[in-house]
Amino acid sequence: MRSSLLKTLLPVAIAMSLAACGGSSSGAPQGGSGTNNNGGGDGGNTDGGNTDGGGSGGGAVTQEEFFQTRLQNSSGFCRTCHIPGGVGDVEDGRDFMLSSNPADDYDLLYQSWQTLGGGVESSPLLVEPSDPSEPHSGGKPWPVGSAPYEAMRTLLSCWDNPSSCSLSGGGDGGGEPVDLEPLLGSARGGHYWFDYCGNDGSGNPRPDSAVLPPDPRSLVRPGVSDGKAVHFNTFWADCHADPQLVQEDPHPETCGQLRDSWEHGRELMVGNGEPGSGTFFNADYHDEDALLALSASSYNRLWMQWGMFSRPDNFDQLVAERYGMPLSEERNPYPLPGEDPNATNGGSGQLPAFLTQMRGDNGEWTGTLGYTCHACHSGAAGLPGEGEDTGFQMGSGNSLQDIALMSRELGAAAISGFNGEGFGTIFSLFGTSRGTNNASDVNIFFLANKEGGPSFDEHLFGVLTSGSTASGDTPAWWNMGHRPAKFQDGFFPMDASRVDLIFYTPLDALTGDEAGEQWVRDHAQDADKWMVSLKSPQYPLEVDESLAEQGAILFHSKDLWADNLNNPVPEPEGGNGSCASCHGAYSPRFVNDPTFLSDPSMEGLAANVAPLDVIRTDPARVNTNNESVNQYGADSFLGFGETVGTEHDCGPLNRESIRGDREMGYLAPPLYGVWATAPYLHNGSIPDVWSLLKPEDRPDLWRRVSTPARADQEGSVVMGFDVSMERAYDEDRMGWKYDELECGDGTIPFLDCSPLTGGTPILQEILSQLYGNLILTWNLGQLPIFLQATQQQVENRKIYNTHLYSQGNEGHDFTTVLTDQERRALIEYMKTL
Repeated sequence: MRSSLLKTLLPVAIAMSLAACGGSSSGAPQGGSGTNNNGGGDGGNTDGGNTDGGGSGGGAVTQEEFFQTRLQNSSGFCRTCHIPGGVGDVEDGRDFMLSSNPADDYDLLYQSWQTLGGGVESSPLLVEPSDPSEPHSGGKPWPVGSAPYEAMRTLLSCWDNPSSCSLSGGGDGGGEPVDLEPLLGSARGGHYWFDYCGNDGSGNPRPDSAVLPPDPRSLVRPGVSDGKAVHFNTFWADCHADPQLVQEDPHPETCGQLRDSWEHGRELMVGNGEPGSGTFFNADYHDEDALLALSASSYNRLWMQWGMFSRPDNFDQLVAERYGMPLSEERNPYPLPGEDPNATNGGSGQLPAFLTQMRGDNGEWTGTLGYTCHACHSGAAGLPGEGEDTGFQMGSGNSLQDIALMSRELGAAAISGFNGEGFGTIFSLFGTSRGTNNASDVNIFFLANKEGGPSFDEHLFGVLTSGSTASGDTPAWWNMGHRPAKFQDGFFPMDASRVDLIFYTPLDALTGDEAGEQWVRDHAQDADKWMVSLKSPQYPLEVDESLAEQGAILFHSKDLWADNLNNPVPEPEGGNGSCASCHGAYSPRFVNDPTFLSDPSMEGLAANVAPLDVIRTDPARVNTNNESVNQYGADSFLGFGETVGTEHDCGPLNRESIRGDREMGYLAPPLYGVWATAPYLHNGSIPDVWSLLKPEDRPDLWRRVSTPARADQEGSVVMGFDVSMERAYDEDRMGWKYDELECGDGTIPFLDCSPLTGGTPILQEILSQLYGNLILTWNLGQLPIFLQATQQQVENRKIYNTHLYSQGNEGHDFTTVLTDQERRALIEYMKTL
């Protein structure tokens, strides 16, 4: 066993071995130009440190020159972290930190070699960066047999036995210097095809005739990640591979076909009053008598339900704030009271993105409003002008919304007399707390959509007793192009695109109408192509690139289950135990490393379902989607029932016959634009990344800060969560600012919380048994909001209570082994994705 001194000095010593390799995002050595960085060091003053190993004639080099040409430019890992203030700046190794001057590296390396006992094959300088069995947070920058490994071995041999040193020409065992890929860089989500078609390598778009490369998601097949650092355990299924089975448009084959499909999808999905926009359960038919149609005149009277005496002059903003439905910068018109929409190009008002004005068959404005997918799927991060990509975020997931409140009040507005009776149940699937929803309550839809209707068998009983999936945090659309599977538990293949139009599906199609089902077949692929094209927003505040580079190494290389960390959480199968193992590889340096991915086009692909005993987060959603729900989904139009049992089976992925010995759990998402998607976990129970990585800092009762009301309206209006980067964003913790609450601050002691123990009150534990074992019962707790919510009740819905059913904030606790400095580095890196 190695001495404690060696263990103490080891991490820093390794750092010194690669000191001036340069962790900068350009890949060039710090303090040099990327070529032979001599730096003017005084390496000849160290004992044995500058032996002329090859003699004085004909191309002989010194050991320091050998180091500069064969080692200094071939790594970059150690200088990145082992600098003052870096993650390698720890108490045990602080005496051996690297100098800020690259010219010192050779001397420091030699000194650390001596301190660690000398030697060659047993030297930690050679072993730690190469031996997979040895823990090293910086990964294995030179595996055995690689050029850096052989160069280090050669240099250590010269130090160990100067008389037999041979560095003639500087090439023996060293190989050519390696130009490193940068540590920072991100595709920012979207889909590889759009990047390919948008740039032919010289900055110009590719022609329409250009043939598309393979979809990187289609490469996620069994065995592709065996032995790799990034692990996949759920796989791509091509729902459109057999046109005899699935009679709808196949995947595009050329850039022109991709662009056409995207345009058709854009017309359907964007809204903003465009002809062809989709609306809830009405497809793109724009039927004024649709179930959820709302007249502009009724919408204009919403203020009457707010306790106001007249229509406020900032009515449009107050609608957006009250319901947490952001206003886009794009025009989305509706007619104000007394306006003719066809005389005012749709009207002078501005709708939130979750509504769109319908158009008639001839393109005329109807003055009738319909609901869009943006109620759940588009939010806001930052105010316009606070950064390049701040403001309304198309496809971000909407953590601002209060759909329960919105559906109650807009439903009341649609009904004569504003009593709201009979409408609330339509949206009773949504939300005990502002910011969460239950839109993927697929067990309910499958009951109606099952081929031939429900049958009286064990699976019907299993669906009825499956419980309520309850609170969920809507994933970002911009990650869809990097996910072979969808939904929080990986329920469906990503190519099962019909379910993405579940709320636009004509209502009769949900019960088997052929014309309605054909509409879905005609539009699902186009909608999918538009959604997967979306890019994540760039982080708008300053990033500490040096710290972010340290985080990039930790994210991809730190094994959270290394023996010396004693992680109490069971170790998952596959991968290298790092964040990237589940969430995918992003850094160009690791994306292009064949030990991480089998193909660089697989950047950011995440297809790892973490078992419940590993992820340990609230299990309600997984438990609800049981085997019976999966079986019903496999026998439905939405679940591509026609493919089930074939080699292109595109039904639910969590059926026992499909997943095999893979355990149920939660699908780790890609992390593009993660800064803009707080709060975190599948149920939105954790307000920021800091407390995600440090479980002991998680609040049990918390409330995001709200947008300040206008001075003359303070106390009389409901404002939504604040999205100002300046006022409301916590850049250190990476998430939105919040107030931590005590039991009784807007909650009911012994019902919502326990003031005595701080834990879950007994009544909630009893209710959880009901909610978790009988379909739809969870929504009974929302009845007050559907009767007549007071302003205080509306304000109290801003509280996230982790004691309520499905809203637990436990799990993802394998990160307890991180240090605070490592957490800071990881957060800084994730800002760059």
